[in-house]
Amino acid sequence: MAKSSSRKSKKGNERMFLIMLPIAIIVLLGIIFVLNRQGEKIKTDEMVNKPAVEFNLEGQPTLGSKDAKVSVVEFGDYKCPACKIWTEEVYPKLKADFVDTGKVSFTFVNKLVIPKSELAAEAAEEVFRQNPESFWTYHHELYTSQQNEQKDWVTVPFLVDLAKRVVPEVDLGQLEKALNDRTMQGKVAGDEEMAHKAGVSGTPTVFVNGKEFTGEWDNYSQLKEFIETALNEAK
Repeated sequence: MAKSSSRKSKKGNERMFLIMLPIAIIVLLGIIFVLNRQGEKIKTDEMVNKPAVEFNLEGQPTLGSKDAKVSVVEFGDYKCPACKIWTEEVYPKLKADFVDTGKVSFTFVNKLVIPKSELAAEAAEEVFRQNPESFWTYHHELYTSQQNEQKDWVTVPFLVDLAKRVVPEVDLGQLEKALNDRTMQGKVAGDEEMAHKAGVSGTPTVFVNGKEFTGEWDNYSQLKEFIETALNEAK
């Protein structure tokens, strides 16, 4: 009888364990979800409460309404793979939701992080100097045409040929001369100085009304929430 009772007790414990295990897993997942949400809120609060950086964006490539109450500034490098992803996946959503609706202005600033990327920045600056409306076409095509960051693909012939294909209205002779003479080197250096003063060390780095977005760089929902907070504050 003792052995039979022992077996029944063991089976009962096993059944109880099988019943409680899914409940414990559900509770654990719930705790993890709550902690993640709390962590995201803390991170958002930290971003919102950080002191704002004052940018002088005069003469910088900018899209959107001049009357927009919120300014978004992206620091990027044309050889940076993450910047390519950001430009192709995050930027279109940002543009559709905020720039095209007149709520936000968007500015691009160079920040060199990948070796031998400076000529691409200088080419884009020369295109902007010649024809500001052509800048964004050339800017996006540089990312579309991006090659492996280890390759030395940013060359004068490549950059001039790219302009010939996508912005034929630009004076190609002037572009080639500017690249060979490095005439836009000072302009890119000015962008670098702006990035240094803002504490930018990597790309893409995004600021919203001078406050750095420190969430996940490719998480648009986090960036959107951050922008919406800035819009509410600006009312």
